[in-house]
Amino acid sequence: MNFADPSVALLAASGGDTVKLFDVSGKPGDPCTLSYTPSPGTQVNSVKWNHTNLVVASAGDDKKISLWRKNGQSMGTIPVAGTDSGDNIEESILAISFSNKVSRYICTGGSGQVVRIWDLQRKRCIKWLRGHTNTITGAMYNCKDEHLASISLSGDLILHNLASGARTAELKDPNEQVLRVLDYSRISRHLLATAGDDGTVHLWDTTGRSPKVSWLKQHSAPTAGISFSPSNDKIIASIGLDKKLYTYDSGSRRPSSCISYEAPFSSLAFRDDGWVLAAGTSTGRVVFYDVRGKPEPFTVLRAYSSSEAVTSLCWQRSKPVLVNESSCTAETALLGDAVEDSILMPDPLPSVTSSSLSLSTAVPSSRNPGRSGPSLETSSVAATSSGFTLSMLHASSAEETPHRTHLWPGGPLSRLHAPRSSYNFKDEMEVFSPLVDVQPITPTLDKFWDDPDRSKKEHLQLDKKPSSLLFPSSTRRFPFSKDGGIDHPIFDWKPGSTSEQVLISLSP
Repeated sequence: MNFADPSVALLAASGGDTVKLFDVSGKPGDPCTLSYTPSPGTQVNSVKWNHTNLVVASAGDDKKISLWRKNGQSMGTIPVAGTDSGDNIEESILAISFSNKVSRYICTGGSGQVVRIWDLQRKRCIKWLRGHTNTITGAMYNCKDEHLASISLSGDLILHNLASGARTAELKDPNEQVLRVLDYSRISRHLLATAGDDGTVHLWDTTGRSPKVSWLKQHSAPTAGISFSPSNDKIIASIGLDKKLYTYDSGSRRPSSCISYEAPFSSLAFRDDGWVLAAGTSTGRVVFYDVRGKPEPFTVLRAYSSSEAVTSLCWQRSKPVLVNESSCTAETALLGDAVEDSILMPDPLPSVTSSSLSLSTAVPSSRNPGRSGPSLETSSVAATSSGFTLSMLHASSAEETPHRTHLWPGGPLSRLHAPRSSYNFKDEMEVFSPLVDVQPITPTLDKFWDDPDRSKKEHLQLDKKPSSLLFPSSTRRFPFSKDGGIDHPIFDWKPGSTSEQVLISLSP
């Protein structure tokens, strides 16, 4: 079997501090078409293709989103480097996700405990979705871009309505397990799956308060990935550090199949056809399965060195937004040229003066290898050691600071103090929702002069509000689990020299 569909031939992967693109169509030559390092020495945690299949977004411990064209050209970072837009964040990013309709909006979640929505056209953070009290490990839009689901180390599952900004559901893992992975159905707007450290997989209908189906402790070690089949959301796959890959039928309480491998799995991605699965391992390989075929890999890709885990995988889209790749601008390559029809997301902050995407050639740390010499070989998969060292991911701690505006002409302040007035601390989403009237965010000062007694009364009312509403808690270091006694192996992989990428065919 081979990967005959050219529209989904490229697979993006991350391991250590490096992002790689692979052509797994079976053509002769090195399958790695591009390798680049967004921030040398800092781990990449998540990679995603945009809607045109021309740009890869990645994020990790470097606290920013990096954008690269598949031809090796860097498109800069979000927040924009070298600008004082007030969008700089001090947190490790564990998850990113494009909206389903357009590539203009991308969400991030991480150690800052806030889901941020970024407008890639304005290059600004335009919304902050709060509610989590621990590190966010997953964030994703539903298929209609109506809701955004996010999970955390505390076992919380929170849904935000993107039109109103309100939290429409605040759910808790029934087993109170640390949640690691999340996936939304591409077909059903209310169907999603979660899994975590105790190996339990939950299928949720978000209109209810409890899981629709649960596969209790299916994995004997932490779950490392979960994915719906894009073509049939009754089929779900999960992988774990127990070296097992399970597929499920949502109508049954038993898994449909179980596939064992020689090394712990670390990441998972379904191809858009709904049949081919790519599973990354803690030993730097990507293993490919056909869920219709035998319970064994038909191809193995040596993507990274044996000391680097494959932290994230993403296939190109089968139906991308079509643009002229050879002549399109950087902005068109990223956003496409179609008129957006997603929910409006007004920017509450002044526009950035610089509006053009920086388009430069790839930095010296990137390479675009040629296709000299065949590197396809037929052999059995060499047995590798499954021993590995456990460690925890420590995120940098930082105090949340206000954004720079005309009211605060200077840089970031050390702490945001509440104004002593009747200013109503509404959530930013509610204030700037297109469904409600936009109210001025600056408190009127004439109340201070006209009625000083009233100001004192309102000050007393303001002081009675919970401090958490006035001063968002600073981000904090987090343990791997509640008791802090276990470390996570996936995040312990240090960047090192990568071995030659070889695509091994295991069957004709």
